Amino acid sequence: MSLHLSEVLERFLPAYKQAYALNWQQATACTHISQCRTAALGQQLWQCDSCQQQQVVYCSCRDRHCPRCQGQRTRDWIAAQAANLVQAKYFHLVFTLPHELNVMSQYAPEKLYKSLFSAVWQTLSKFASQHLKTAGELGMTAVLHTWGQTLTQHIHLHCLIPGGMLSQTERWQVITKGYLFPVKALSTVFRAKMMQQLREHQLEIPSAETLMSKPWTVFSKACLCKPQTVLRYLGRYTRKGVLHESRLQHIGAESVSFNYRDYQDGNKRKVMTLSGCEFIRRYLSHVLPKGFMRIRHYGLLANRCRRRKLAIIRGQEKKPKSETETKATEPDKPCWHCPHCHVGQLHLASLLIYRPSAIADG
Repeated sequence: MSLHLSEVLERFLPAYKQAYALNWQQATACTHISQCRTAALGQQLWQCDSCQQQQVVYCSCRDRHCPRCQGQRTRDWIAAQAANLVQAKYFHLVFTLPHELNVMSQYAPEKLYKSLFSAVWQTLSKFASQHLKTAGELGMTAVLHTWGQTLTQHIHLHCLIPGGMLSQTERWQVITKGYLFPVKALSTVFRAKMMQQLREHQLEIPSAETLMSKPWTVFSKACLCKPQTVLRYLGRYTRKGVLHESRLQHIGAESVSFNYRDYQDGNKRKVMTLSGCEFIRRYLSHVLPKGFMRIRHYGLLANRCRRRKLAIIRGQEKKPKSETETKATEPDKPCWHCPHCHVGQLHLASLLIYRPSAIADG
């Protein structure tokens, strides 16, 4: 039997409210998650095109913090990004903030996260502009994650970067080496840029001397070449939620158990048990400010210039995409097979919304 986050909220949220205060973003997220796939948001009537059997499906909340609403949004987003791929290997870099800065996410999350985006892009731009052989402009898709496997604060930025730069004369220069930039040098510049951003936002920096003396983590993964592999990475790191509900193991009278991967112990699967209130506290600590964009595009992939610059790059690529490669970048459209006859497919027949105002915009 599958377990759902809404069951955790139903059982433990009243006790949580007595111990902790909810801000309005957290309260809204809790309401949406609790109502998701229930009659409160309306229903859809699906009908089989073979046996004509009908099936009622309750509407989803579409809140970006709801673990049950990310599947279709992920597929739609990947399909849109397929048109932005270039013929080059891709680099995947991860920039992680020291845990000493986690406290800022509780009282100034928007300023902290904006500082992280800016510091990372300034760091990469600096290295790109000073590169000896292929100096130019990079492209970057950056995705903010604030959680670790045990739902604790682990603020980091995933960056997927095409392996090439566009020079000032608009010449596409492919990076031939197996890494983008030296990781240790990136770490040093990233630390300085981040501290500068925090000061510009007038944020009080805890343990500033300690932060400047310790190395900051920048991790670079192996390059990706095939379009379908790049899209799989995009899907994995973009719309991924805080906790996939398949990880929930048990919801007891006072506690919640879920599995996690222990990266410090050979990636072993383990089970953690938390009190219901502590589980909710950890989960809600990752609710983002309303309207905050956790997926951003920079450089030659920025929204304002992406179409023009990708056209320039494709005009200089050695060979056009083959038909097979093009199809590989297009995810299959989801379809629902009829659970009664197992032959036909279900199609939407009607939609009934009871409370339109309850549906979230994410």
